[in-house]
Amino acid sequence: MKSSYTFLYLMLLALVVGCRTESRSPNPSDSSLEMETQAEEAASDGEETPEIDLGGLMNVMGGLMTGNVATDSTGQGLFTPEGQLNVEFLKSEEGKPMRKVFAEIAEVTEEEVDLSLTLMPDNDIVSVKHAEQIEKDLYNPEVAAYEKSGKASGNFLELIAESRTTAKERTSRFKKQALKGKEEFYKENPSWFALDESTEDTYIDYRENMVYLPLGDASFADSVVAFVPGKPKGRAPKGSLGPAQGRLLTLQDCATLGIKGILTLYFEDNAITDVNGPDIYVFEIGQIEPTNIEISKNGVDWIDVGKIEGGTAGLDIHDFVQAGDTFNYIRLTDLDTYSGMPGADIDAVAAIGGALRMNLDSAVLFETGKHELKEEGILAIKELAVQMKNLQKGTITVEGHTDDVGNEATNQTLSQKRAASVAAELKKAINKPAFKWKEMGYGESKPLAENNSDENRAINRRVEILVMPF
Repeated sequence: MKSSYTFLYLMLLALVVGCRTESRSPNPSDSSLEMETQAEEAASDGEETPEIDLGGLMNVMGGLMTGNVATDSTGQGLFTPEGQLNVEFLKSEEGKPMRKVFAEIAEVTEEEVDLSLTLMPDNDIVSVKHAEQIEKDLYNPEVAAYEKSGKASGNFLELIAESRTTAKERTSRFKKQALKGKEEFYKENPSWFALDESTEDTYIDYRENMVYLPLGDASFADSVVAFVPGKPKGRAPKGSLGPAQGRLLTLQDCATLGIKGILTLYFEDNAITDVNGPDIYVFEIGQIEPTNIEISKNGVDWIDVGKIEGGTAGLDIHDFVQAGDTFNYIRLTDLDTYSGMPGADIDAVAAIGGALRMNLDSAVLFETGKHELKEEGILAIKELAVQMKNLQKGTITVEGHTDDVGNEATNQTLSQKRAASVAAELKKAINKPAFKWKEMGYGESKPLAENNSDENRAINRRVEILVMPF
């Protein structure tokens, strides 16, 4: 038995060996060997061996393991197939009947079960931040107060102690493994650093590889631009958004491209840029299906940067881009392969190094055709500086952009002056000499949308702030 919660398992075993149960069809499992051994040991010690129906008891054990008990209609049980306590299920509303079973087995109250579950880690740790939160929750005030209240049962106190020990062992192993991923990144990028150490994180993928991301959760794609589902079963494009979900992810929680499916994603608060080593990481579950990757600044002009396949989920864009270039769009195309679930199954897509990216609307900052900041614009810049307060150093590039209305040369000059106005005000608001500053005017040359409507032109009239860790 591989359960992490030794105490609970022993309680379960004691209950089963000591009980009488009605006869049911056998459901053989390794647990029966353990029960027979217990019975043999008891007999050798001169103890009376209880009369038990092994077939029925094995059925009880199997039912608790897999969910085949009358109190559970979800197909889940007290333990996962891997032998771990099914914590996520027990915490859920659907798991309420099994919490009662838990209480009966462990001989604790249902209130004590609820309290114990608040400090039991989920069945998967997905990142270092998650591991740190688990450690923090081990000593939450509500449980601590109950422990000191005098009301806590001995079994509850033993269960809590076992849970804490097991959780600490798991989080310690995870963080030790994650540190190697971080060290590998900085070995390749010694001049790089986390812009904000409070947000950096290391994530585990489906194959238990550790992926360090200096920008943490901000590294992941934020929205779906387009989805062409492949056949068969292309589905759920939004399943590819946000942070990676770890090793126990199910196919229901991810995007499935389907054969020749195409998924286009947008990075809103960060951007893909070139670092040493892989620059893009695709958190794919199951077999890594051959998938072509393209990147774009504007969602119109695309650069083919290669494909992921086999055991490789990371991709280096170095040979295809210029130093300092940033890209906000990524397009993934399944390359006509077939596995158990047709097409690539995408949990998340991340920019590994990445640039922190923020947009300011020119209509808020300036009057039409002007570069002097409005009072409203100054306030918006001060609010942005508050969001950047944890950033310690780096290179801040302020870019001015216009639509295509008017003369191209005039737009170029206007965008440069607007970038300079915003940079000057932002410098005052941040007031940190460790930053390096760049001001760039791109005029109408880098639209985010086609200049074919008033709405799209408003999108293109903007000032972008990019923060790079060098």
